[in-house]
Amino acid sequence: MLYDVESPAKKALDGLSMASGSFARMGQDIPANRDPGTTTGGAVSAGMGGAALGATVGSAMATGAATGSAVGPWGAAAGAAVGIAAYLLS
Repeated sequence: MLYDVESPAKKALDGLSMASGSFARMGQDIPANRDPGTTTGGAVSAGMGGAALGATVGSAMATGAATGSAVGPWGAAAGAAVGIAAYLLS
């Protein structure tokens, strides 16, 4: 044989084989591709962020109110509850 001629059918089957292999790899359940879901650390972090925001808002409200410094802790508690609830429900 003088010249090696590539078969179009073999070339098409090789391409199909590579495509099916790529598609099979895309469907694998890889842990890095999964949503981690809610965690205790995430809830604590959201609660701390909400508490900080609630304390800041509470102390800003207390500066003009006659309630004194009692609003800050209640604002922190409410902010923590809202932060945790928002994290768990999202």
